[in-house]
Amino acid sequence: MEEVLDKSVTPSGTQSQGMVTRLKNLFQTNPSNQPLTQPKQTNIKESGETYHAWGVRWGGNAGANHTALSPALQSCYTQNVNEQRNNQQAQQKIQTQLKSKIESLKGKRQEEELKLETQNRQKERLNEEIKSCQNKIHEIKQNDGTNIMAKVNFIIGTTITILLAIYLFVFYSSASFSAFFGNANITSAGQAILDSHCYAEAAANGLGELLFILLMPVIFLGLGFLIHQFGESGKGGAKYIKITALYLVTFIFDALLAFEISQKVYEYTVLSNTEYTVSMAINSPNFWIVIFSGFVAYVIWGLVFDFTLQHFDNMNAHTKEIEVLEDKIRNAKLNVDKVEDNISKIKMNMNGFDTEIAQLTKQLQENNLIDTNELKRALSDFFSGWLAYMSLAAKSQAEKDQASETYKSFLNQIQIA
Repeated sequence: MEEVLDKSVTPSGTQSQGMVTRLKNLFQTNPSNQPLTQPKQTNIKESGETYHAWGVRWGGNAGANHTALSPALQSCYTQNVNEQRNNQQAQQKIQTQLKSKIESLKGKRQEEELKLETQNRQKERLNEEIKSCQNKIHEIKQNDGTNIMAKVNFIIGTTITILLAIYLFVFYSSASFSAFFGNANITSAGQAILDSHCYAEAAANGLGELLFILLMPVIFLGLGFLIHQFGESGKGGAKYIKITALYLVTFIFDALLAFEISQKVYEYTVLSNTEYTVSMAINSPNFWIVIFSGFVAYVIWGLVFDFTLQHFDNMNAHTKEIEVLEDKIRNAKLNVDKVEDNISKIKMNMNGFDTEIAQLTKQLQENNLIDTNELKRALSDFFSGWLAYMSLAAKSQAEKDQASETYKSFLNQIQIA
């Protein structure tokens, strides 16, 4: 037993050797039944004794009973607090630390004040923006009236668009019939593009042929609508590339129709076995008559259609303006909500700083300064000494765990865990 004690408990210096000797005496028998020398009071820390050694000594005298640990920790707590209060050098050091921490907290609070001022200015600006938009909406509704010129242009444009659509419908129906299904007895381009019998003859030839010449104009009207949509929704050079491509497709198709029609006119009016070529078509008036009657009219229809829709928007410009202003109001209100959340967080931070500053100032004024880190070290050393004795006394792991729980509970109780 003596060998175990000498190796397991090793406090520093002669004081450690004295403590080991006292531990040995706890386990020695008294064959002479003579009274042993009374040990010193365990609730008093000896001069120069470490907290670890004190914990070992107290644990040995108490038999490491967990019920004795809590009052032992309380005595350790009181001992360290008294030592700190009587240590003027330590008190001055803590005062300096507290003052430094108070100044740091005041600096952080000033930063929060600046943030609060910024957020309040932003909130005020957003509220002014909301009020301005609401006033503009009110003025627009008060002065609401129809744009007469836009309405006139819309009516004229609509009329021209409808008439051109009818023209294109007749043109592409007749030209498609003449180019694909009509007989070869065509003497002029005009006869081909204005064939009044094309619908009856196509119906006589079958439903498919009739549907073909009726739906052919829809393709060109659809291309014109796509050109308008690309012009409205496209961005940058991409929209111009798309529009050019659509115009190019339309022109190629019109050129094919013009070539077929001018070829039939040539074969019927010119009695020659010479093959009809592209160069001959380019030099033929009939070719260009079909091109101008179709493609040019198509381009004009597309421009007028776009012009008409623009004036329709202008006629209802006040509605769009109100929608834009309402969107601004909604976005501004969302931003106001975010700013108010930021303001609430900033105020909470400021209140936290105020509370902490007040607590530290109170400690400084009461001259009741305790270094909690030093206190925690003292308690930790004391408890480690207690556990060291439990290991020497071969206490079970369950008893050690119970002691650890008591230690943690005490730290939570004094709020320095």
